[in-house]
Amino acid sequence: MNGSATSKKKIITSAAGAALAVLCGFLLWQSPMSEAWVNGSYDYLFRFGARAVTNKVSLIMMDNEAFDHFHKTRGQWDRSLHTRLLNKLADDGCPLVVMDCFFREARGPREDAELSNAMRRQRPLVLMAGLSRISDSRVEGMRPLLPAEPFLSAAGTNNWGVGWFDADTDWIVRRQWPFPSPGPYPSLAETAARVDGARLSGASQERWLRYYGETGQWTRFSYGSALDQPKNFFRDQIVFIGSEPATSIPGGDEDKFSTPYTRWTGEAVGGVEINLTAFLNLINDDWLRRPSGWMEGIILAAAGILLGAGLCQLRPMAALAVAAAAGAAVTLGAVSFSYLTNYWFPWLVIAGGQAPCALAWTFVAARILRPAPAPASAAVAGAQPAPEIPGYELHHPPFGQGAYGRVWLARNAQGQWRAVKVIYLANFGQDPDPFEREFKGVSRYKAISDQHPGLLRVDFLSEKLSGCFYYVMELGDSLEPGWENAPSTYKPHDLAGERSRSPGRRLAIRDCMRIGIKLSHALDFLHQQGLTHRDIKPQNILYVNGQPKLADLGLIAEIRPPDVLRTSVGTPGYMPPPPELPGTPQADIYALGIMLYVLSTGRDTASFPEFATTLIRREDSAEFFALNNIILKACQPDPARRYATAIEMHAALQATRESIQTGIAADLG
Repeated sequence: MNGSATSKKKIITSAAGAALAVLCGFLLWQSPMSEAWVNGSYDYLFRFGARAVTNKVSLIMMDNEAFDHFHKTRGQWDRSLHTRLLNKLADDGCPLVVMDCFFREARGPREDAELSNAMRRQRPLVLMAGLSRISDSRVEGMRPLLPAEPFLSAAGTNNWGVGWFDADTDWIVRRQWPFPSPGPYPSLAETAARVDGARLSGASQERWLRYYGETGQWTRFSYGSALDQPKNFFRDQIVFIGSEPATSIPGGDEDKFSTPYTRWTGEAVGGVEINLTAFLNLINDDWLRRPSGWMEGIILAAAGILLGAGLCQLRPMAALAVAAAAGAAVTLGAVSFSYLTNYWFPWLVIAGGQAPCALAWTFVAARILRPAPAPASAAVAGAQPAPEIPGYELHHPPFGQGAYGRVWLARNAQGQWRAVKVIYLANFGQDPDPFEREFKGVSRYKAISDQHPGLLRVDFLSEKLSGCFYYVMELGDSLEPGWENAPSTYKPHDLAGERSRSPGRRLAIRDCMRIGIKLSHALDFLHQQGLTHRDIKPQNILYVNGQPKLADLGLIAEIRPPDVLRTSVGTPGYMPPPPELPGTPQADIYALGIMLYVLSTGRDTASFPEFATTLIRREDSAEFFALNNIILKACQPDPARRYATAIEMHAALQATRESIQTGIAADLG
């Protein structure tokens, strides 16, 4: 894929990501599935705290304790208790009483007269009205059911409000009734706020409740406890009087409602608490509003474009971090916005919908944009001619072939056998950047390759030729002897082949120790030169004169600062788990530890850190566990808990081998 094609694909995938994220947002905002996302955005605002109120409010409840205290059963409350309480509140000089109790019917003349007299004493007083559906086929609607006389007159003809709530399908009350406000009849909260002096707008608007915590920000009294309070206790208290449901289990009671807190507490509340919440919203101008539909649409469209197009520009792991940060920022911003401005917005559509959608597309786009590896088939690889190698005779066919090049046997004029690897630009999709990185990596490695016995030596590196470059390396041992007479039979002896020929596909622990000691020392030398290998695995460890060496030079690169993004190269299973960045000395130590695990247990990388119980019963089980402890430290998920350097791991392996040898000598002695 050339640069122009890559740029065009990036533009297309970014535009597709933006379109998908915008579409996702609008589906979660306006489709039949939107209710859960919009309601969740409202409910979880209150999971992060509640705004404080300074109003002095008391809530007097006819609760289980009160019914037990006065020996009453539900539905048979004694009105004389209301008379006692109202007279006490009047004596205390209570500034406002709101009774969330429906005095629909008269009872006894004397009892009702005493109660109405107490109501006249307690001014101002607001009474609850009911709401009834009109039972006339010619008319559809609702009408208020007012308190009976003489109670309505005693409170004041206009001092009534409908105690009604329209809960959503999940039984949570989120909006003040009526909605939009004002409606044909005043609500109990509206009348109480008006009587208390609040100036309410007559403009039609939808008011969303602002809740004040799981238990509210008011003083709660059982009915009997309220009557026992000292004189003048309620002088500066606004008092609401109502019933508490017999149980807090949601459902099963017409005066029981769920709130956003029910999501995580599982407890419902009585209607009086929601009326009290609505009242405080109105007198403090605390009620919540939603932006207009067109404004929400613009915000969701902008968020979708930014997330969908923006994340596509990042590498997948960076996009994951940015998406998580964006979700957290949207959550924090939405909560702060509602707290400070009285507006709320369906933020979960962005944080829980658009961001994950854009992130998922980013991973898909990464696969679309990933350059296709050059096929190993002769149809493609064989189409690239072998360049002329001055001073060397190439033997066909090549004995090795990777994604980016091929490896030939070659013999020089002195009769020495070498390996020649040719790297082709065409195998990078004509993209010069990785081709250039491969060349620089080999060039940096060649300068130090002959300075340590654990590194595969590079004798010569060509200049960049027309579409390729090559380098000449020392030749690894052959799996089978006598290949010199038939060069086409040569197959390199690497650690993967050594493992496959071993019983149980595992090497003896002493051999694993020896290999680990040599390679960790070579790895430390490489790191000291400012280079990392980036692809340590059995296939890339080549035997030369019987000694294991680090081979496959193409991925060797400079050690980069932590804040520099790195290409995620290597072999899955040998790479440290995300979010750790690749291409570091710590990542090389992890890969060496995993390789020793594979060699010593016979298992694949996916099984780490498990091992078969049969290993415990081996004669060298003590040696196995000693090596396993080193492996576990080298492969700690947290890089800070690994060996700090390869030489530290080398020292641990060396000390362990010496300890084992000392123990064996002692046993023989």
